[in-house]
Amino acid sequence: MIELPVIHFDCLHFYGDRPCKPNKEHGVFCGSCNYYEKDSSITEPYPPIPEADEHKDTEGEKKIIIIKLDAVGDVLRTTSILPSLKEKYTESNITWITKERSYDVLKDNDMIDEIYFTSDELDHVYNDTFDIAINLDSGADSSEIMNRINAKQTYGYYIVNGKPYPLNKAANEWYLMGVNDTVKKQNRKTYHFIIHEICNLEYENSEPYIFLPPEKRKRAAELNERFKLLPFNKLILINLGGGNRWQYKKWTAAGYTSLVEILSGRHPEAAVGIIAGDEDVDFYNNISTELRKLNRDNIIFFGTDNTMEDFICIVSLAQEIFTSDSLCFHIATALGKYTVVIVGPTSNTELDVFGNGKVIYSGKVDCLCCYLNTCDKTVTCMNTLKAEEISELFSVVN
Repeated sequence: MIELPVIHFDCLHFYGDRPCKPNKEHGVFCGSCNYYEKDSSITEPYPPIPEADEHKDTEGEKKIIIIKLDAVGDVLRTTSILPSLKEKYTESNITWITKERSYDVLKDNDMIDEIYFTSDELDHVYNDTFDIAINLDSGADSSEIMNRINAKQTYGYYIVNGKPYPLNKAANEWYLMGVNDTVKKQNRKTYHFIIHEICNLEYENSEPYIFLPPEKRKRAAELNERFKLLPFNKLILINLGGGNRWQYKKWTAAGYTSLVEILSGRHPEAAVGIIAGDEDVDFYNNISTELRKLNRDNIIFFGTDNTMEDFICIVSLAQEIFTSDSLCFHIATALGKYTVVIVGPTSNTELDVFGNGKVIYSGKVDCLCCYLNTCDKTVTCMNTLKAEEISELFSVVN
């Protein structure tokens, strides 16, 4: 557990859940920053941050609540904390608060007993008392919910003076990574290791988890027939999506096109499929237009309008997957698939394929993990990665 350095929590530029403008633009942080402006609305002191509670009282039925709202992929990867909690508290009842868009990745998880949405009436939750409450995000929305939870032991973040703040020292390091890009770039721990640290739990390589009940397996079989996959001995799935938040989170159109061309030609016995989400319709359409010119029966076009359940089922049909750091990556690892993930502006060290795949990133740029939304460089983290080299990582799973 680390101690926080000098942080001006009462600065007008400081948010508590993301880097401030001076940190983003000039790389400075509070101890050496000349941009400090006092927030006159803050008149109360910030409390000392205590040590994290030990997990001592583990016997008997325990009520645990987890708050995890943000992106669906982040919600899914956080499920790696559940086996550790269940092992420590064998008779626990686990409640999860999230947003409706994440329901499909949680609803079949037999380690979760109750799921509530932020849009629900939650007074009965706030009036209850839990043994353990966990909020793993320093976001304002989830931290405000944490303030309303009654619990004997708390881990993560809550609101102090209107800004997110660590509940205990176990949450300090992740908090600092969230507000200081330099610390974020220096991190070498996986996300799964970090969230165990926040909860003061030992990490034993537990993985995120999606369960496929019979109705989902049936739907997967229907999709297998619909897309005519039966003649092929495997499916190599190429996820083209990466969303719009970071310009270079996804690879180049030329890179994806070339990779599919190489793999479909080199492995005619395999189906090579492309898929994306609805945020990447134009990107998908441009690539699919080029690939259709090849006129190869083993290139499968899964489209961009799949429901979340169908998207999960399609991923479940694949033996090998190529994806950016996106929801598809987290679904693939939760399903135990061989996964090659390409990473640029986000943290490659936080990702884990659990010994079943490869995390790849450019060795020709020095600006990885920039977390910048756009990029004006000519030589980038994405255009320096070549399809021929990446193609060698596939057809390793029968």
